[in-house]
Amino acid sequence: MSSLTPDAVDTIRHVREMRIVDESTVRLLEHLFTCPPSGDLVQSLIEGKQQLVAVALFKAAKETHSTHILGFVLRFFADLVFSSTSLAEQLGVQDAEKLFGDAPAKFFLYIATMYREDRGVSDPALFLAATALRYGVPEQNTEALQRFFAHVREILSAETLEVPAVAFAVQACAIVARKKSLRHYFFENQIVEFLPRLLFDIVASDAASIIQLIYETLLVAWLLSYEYIGVVELQRQKMIPHLHRVLQRLQKEKCIRVALMALWNIVEAERRYIAHVTNPSVAEWVSAEMYDLGRANNGKGPAFIAEMVSVGMLKTLAQLSRRKFGDEDIGGIINELQSVLEHSMEKLTSFSEYRGEVLSGVLEWSPVHTSAKFWRENIMQFDSNGYEVLQALGKIIMTTHQELSLAVACYDLGEVVRHHPTGRALLLLPQLDGVKARVMGLMSHPNPEVAKNALLAVQKIMVQRWEYIQEQQ
Repeated sequence: MSSLTPDAVDTIRHVREMRIVDESTVRLLEHLFTCPPSGDLVQSLIEGKQQLVAVALFKAAKETHSTHILGFVLRFFADLVFSSTSLAEQLGVQDAEKLFGDAPAKFFLYIATMYREDRGVSDPALFLAATALRYGVPEQNTEALQRFFAHVREILSAETLEVPAVAFAVQACAIVARKKSLRHYFFENQIVEFLPRLLFDIVASDAASIIQLIYETLLVAWLLSYEYIGVVELQRQKMIPHLHRVLQRLQKEKCIRVALMALWNIVEAERRYIAHVTNPSVAEWVSAEMYDLGRANNGKGPAFIAEMVSVGMLKTLAQLSRRKFGDEDIGGIINELQSVLEHSMEKLTSFSEYRGEVLSGVLEWSPVHTSAKFWRENIMQFDSNGYEVLQALGKIIMTTHQELSLAVACYDLGEVVRHHPTGRALLLLPQLDGVKARVMGLMSHPNPEVAKNALLAVQKIMVQRWEYIQEQQ
């Protein structure tokens, strides 16, 4: 008994006094308490006795009114569960409530919320609750799942996200998200909206804890990206540029790997959707959930690959491809992503793609607009079909009430004038009557993006020194 810590001694005394288990199990607990939870000796001691140990520790926690005994038991229990999958699975067995005398997930969540100010108790309790939910029967844990996500939302809604306060909540989310049938709860409870803040708006006293929290957050994003609705929600919360920032700023290999895997899932979702929509086969079965992707981009459908191109992902991937990684799979994912994005870049910056967008009357900042290569190589195509595309561009400037389309159209007009051999003489065409005056008027538009791009267009129309203007952009 002398090798036991004071907390362990008190716990053994408590177990004996309460007659929670028989004496042989008490001696097993005594032995376990003297060993590192993740050591081989512990694993050999609990082999074949996982259920016995799980029930003993659960009852020891449930039957005590002592905070220090409760904290000790929960921390030891969580450490054992972390290192032993077979022990973790005991918390989710079919007849768990009968076996333990209470529903494990429900009990652990009660402790996590009751002792929320004492992280030595609440953190391991939340970890154990998440484990019970992961391995449990969802239909038996409906109430516990609602409590879990309400508790997580409360933690992640804090004005300041400090790593010690949120780390176990994020880790718990990563545990629960591993079970496919539970992922819909993340979308129903709008957990995805917290992910961007967890990546770049966190406070900690050491870099290592920040990196670990970012890694756990990326794990959640990656797991949710296996669901079509998850991909839509991730895009809605601007996670593509955030994942790009991770690749740009972080050196930690495990973070880069998970960010790349999430991006690849997003790419694969779009490719499957496009392949099915453009070439449906009556013999092919697809999940009805695939059509959730049609809700992306405000109902326009997925354009995730184009967004990756537009945020500069190709340049970042090229830089990463020159790095040496310990995990060879990382290089493979980088190469696959590069291939897909390069192919997409060729399509996105084709004149036919641009023509279709302009004729639709709705413009966005897709890669084609800001590609110098596109303007150089395709400028003479604006002369085709009686200046059809140029006329459509002028019509957008003259008539649209959509501020984004207006800003992009002004930018494009300036690029046409800048690159075309006849320059501003194009504005004398009958098809562009009134366009120059309209653009000049838009310089005072209340929307700053419209005003900025109208000003740039006017500069390109009025000034010949394009290189000077380029420096000002």
